[in-house]
Amino acid sequence: MIRSSWINGLLGGLLISSCCVIQLFLNLFGIGCAGLNTLLLPYRPLFISLTVISLTYSFFHYRPSKLHFTIVIIFTLILSFSPELLQMYNNQFARNDFADNEIFITHWKIIGMHCEACRAAVIQSLRKLHGILSVNVDLETGHAELTASHFIQTDTVIQAVQSAGFQANKLV
Repeated sequence: MIRSSWINGLLGGLLISSCCVIQLFLNLFGIGCAGLNTLLLPYRPLFISLTVISLTYSFFHYRPSKLHFTIVIIFTLILSFSPELLQMYNNQFARNDFADNEIFITHWKIIGMHCEACRAAVIQSLRKLHGILSVNVDLETGHAELTASHFIQTDTVIQAVQSAGFQANKLV
């Protein structure tokens, strides 16, 4: 009975997250984007509803302890909001408050991103480049803006994005 509520919370949270947790796990092993977000995102409201119904049923049917059920709910909420949490984390790397007059801004088209985990992989890969001050990547448009303290070679940026498993084209 306790196992059932954990399974409900885990499965529901993973489905609600649409792919972020699964994709981050795959990224640990160097596997590129699985594209689960494109497939599962339209069904996110359904997964939220089913998870709430399932957890409510588990609570009334199995009557777990308040502590146990609270832990399951918190775990499920963390999984459920992982796309939004990852987006907030990624957005902290986009800055616009530069005091130096010598900055170089370049614009790029990133091809192949499908979810926040993809976006995170691109941001982390680009942030490793020497001289990068800010990285701003828009998931929906695939547009990336790099702000650097010096000129960065086009091939260097393309290789960094390719190391994350995506393609990059410089925009003029």
